[in-house]
Amino acid sequence: MTLPPVAPEVVPEVLDALPPRLRKRIDGALDRAGTWQVENTDTGARAVLDADTTLTWTLHSGVLTVADGLVCSCLLAPKCLHRAIAVAAAEVGETSVVVEEVPVVEGDPVREDERAAAGALWAACAEVLRVGATASGAVVRGEVLRAVHSARVVGLHRAAAGGVRVATGLAEAKAGASSFDRETLADDLVEVMLLCHDLQTGVGDPTSLRGTARREYRPVGSLRLHGLCTEAVLSDTGYAGAVTYLVAADRTLWTVNAVLPGGEDRVMAAANGPVAMGETGLTHRELGRAGLMLTGATASEDRRLGAGSGVRAVAATGAGWDASPIADLWDEPLADQLTRADGLLFLSGAVSGPTSTALRMSLNTGDINLLGATDAARDNLRLLGERPGMPMRVVARLVPDQPATAVAIAVLAPLNRPGHVDLTLDRLQRAHLPAGEPSPPLPTPRPEPTPSSLIASVVQRVVIGGRAVAALPSTARDAGTLARLGLAATAGLLGDLASTARDRERDAFGRVVPDRTDAFPVAWLTAAVHSREFARAEVRLSWPLPDGQEDEDTDEG
Repeated sequence: MTLPPVAPEVVPEVLDALPPRLRKRIDGALDRAGTWQVENTDTGARAVLDADTTLTWTLHSGVLTVADGLVCSCLLAPKCLHRAIAVAAAEVGETSVVVEEVPVVEGDPVREDERAAAGALWAACAEVLRVGATASGAVVRGEVLRAVHSARVVGLHRAAAGGVRVATGLAEAKAGASSFDRETLADDLVEVMLLCHDLQTGVGDPTSLRGTARREYRPVGSLRLHGLCTEAVLSDTGYAGAVTYLVAADRTLWTVNAVLPGGEDRVMAAANGPVAMGETGLTHRELGRAGLMLTGATASEDRRLGAGSGVRAVAATGAGWDASPIADLWDEPLADQLTRADGLLFLSGAVSGPTSTALRMSLNTGDINLLGATDAARDNLRLLGERPGMPMRVVARLVPDQPATAVAIAVLAPLNRPGHVDLTLDRLQRAHLPAGEPSPPLPTPRPEPTPSSLIASVVQRVVIGGRAVAALPSTARDAGTLARLGLAATAGLLGDLASTARDRERDAFGRVVPDRTDAFPVAWLTAAVHSREFARAEVRLSWPLPDGQEDEDTDEG
């Protein structure tokens, strides 16, 4: 058994009890946790470290929710290194224990206690930027989790959830985990810090900025829906299952989810399992090809359908991809689809051929790359790529950081089998392909470096190495390169980042004075947001759009 997960507020509480000499030793001692044998008990868990030392966890719903629930038998307890290691090396867990939150009325302006909590989370994330993820030890991570708890108490649920992701990324970076991705951590920091900035300055809708502790489902009346497709879900955060997409008569997309904690084995169980809504008698895979009639329906803001006791659902006749309303989805201009990049793409074209990664698809105006999210999807796409010229309709999801690239979810093609193919769940055989000779793989083009990649690389390097990285001469060289390309605004942001990183005060003895101002964090956030939007604009412009559909806003900066 691994270390039991801990609630965010427990980590700083345990670390605060340590004397300074032990606090400095935490990061170097975290590897010890890998040798502990943790066993389940009736009340939680237990680990015998040596003849004189035993750690005992009292858990609630499998999570350590209070510091007093972790007891060590050594002489230094509770101010001992054993307890600190146990919380610092553990994952942050969700708990069912209710936190007494300040009541919030929808539409109320941001309160002072919310601004203070947002400021504390901003300060914790700013410290991560100053020292870098690799140098952000247990104490820095503990401060992030302390701020997470403060945000949760006052009802800032979006900020708290983002702070937990940042803390998780820091733990993965420190441990050298294969799951760590510097781009993901950078994105999480941008989201949290931008949210904290808006909360402190009062910019935006307060209700949206606060978020909700749990997904809220509201009545949406009666619906007549048609199944579009079903997709497997297997996330890095430990969740797996399936999601089915449905289409209403007005072309609005709705989803039915069956995603729970679990691994790869949960995917097919969810896809072939019953839809937990009314008395449909359908599995998720069947629903993706059938229809649904709902009364008393409820849905969240992102149109995820609820399965409450008041919802009545029965199976109905579905519509094929060549019939309305599903066929109407392909009428939307590609430029409009790319603008609403948070949704699905509906592409129509022909197979160009297979590549080493998946498949090249030819639209009327040029080629794009289609990738698969799972092994099954990649195998299916490579097989479809053996029939160049074969017409296809594809439901896909935009890849926001790769030119002219999308992740294919489902395909309709003239195959020797009925209906569309759910690429992540179905398995095509060569017998399903129409007659023809296999096509050799097409060369995979080497991605060319883009101007936005220069600033994105600096932004991400700062996340890893901290403020000192931005002060390196290479940052000034990158700014000069951007200026020579005519991207003066982008070069200026990179120059500001470098100058604020170097702007350090020193005392009378020449020692660097710790900088707690917001000049450097603000410069980094500005550069990061600009980099993100610049990259998205580059991706949109990389798609082969018909004449008259080009992006009107192509000016840099």
